Amino acid sequence: MARRVLFFLGAATVATLIALVAWTLFNHAASRSTGSDMDAYWEAALRLRNGEPLYRPGNPTDSDLYRYAPWFAVAWIPLTYLPKDVVLIAWMSLCLGAAIASVAPLARQGLAGWAALVFLLPFQLDGAAFGNVQPLLVLMLLWGVPKRSGPLWIALGASLKGAPLVLAAVYAGRGEWKRAAAAGGITALLVAPMLLFDLSGYSTEVGSGQLSSMQWSPLIWAAVTLGAIAATYRLANTRYAWLAGSVAMFVALPRSFLYQISFVIVGLARDRRFP
Repeated sequence: MARRVLFFLGAATVATLIALVAWTLFNHAASRSTGSDMDAYWEAALRLRNGEPLYRPGNPTDSDLYRYAPWFAVAWIPLTYLPKDVVLIAWMSLCLGAAIASVAPLARQGLAGWAALVFLLPFQLDGAAFGNVQPLLVLMLLWGVPKRSGPLWIALGASLKGAPLVLAAVYAGRGEWKRAAAAGGITALLVAPMLLFDLSGYSTEVGSGQLSSMQWSPLIWAAVTLGAIAATYRLANTRYAWLAGSVAMFVALPRSFLYQISFVIVGLARDRRFP
């Protein structure tokens, strides 16, 4: 009886800490600029509607700069015919739901899984609070990479933030070269339409406050990224394959923020009893 009481007290304590930490970080981000990153998607779609340049000039730290492949902006065009406040509420709700759904599998992995959930959920909620696509991207990769259609989901992610393409190293390490090539080929098809637009306004600067090694030197960034990809390739046939790949994703980001640590959920939430 005493053990049950201690168990429930411990579970209640953990749940309370999760709620407090997650709510604090989410409320902090929301109080600063709720859904600000959605402006980049919304404004990009409006520019396409109006025949204006998709990639406009701006400072590297501007949250409303559009840096993704054109297809994502095209997908937002129908939404621009709706009231923006309605779209904002729907988008924020979707991001919040994705943040919670992405960490839910961790709860099935015992104490270590709950510890990872406590640590990572606030980062997902942080991305959701800004209306960034990150929570949806993490959930998509978590769900999609082990499937036969995995190359498609990797390519979609890579067309948004580039770094997910390194997950193809898992396929390559397993000798699945056709799948690795498919991921690269589909990415190229999704990104190639960028060449039809004026890219003079596309921001390639890293900006301040980044976690990426690109801030120190492009050579250091390249060396660290190649090292992470090589590690993913070597671990491809182990139960840590997707975890190594998800760490490599974060390392490979030329522009990285703290909330993007949530990429590791893709590896942690996979059932690692099976490679």
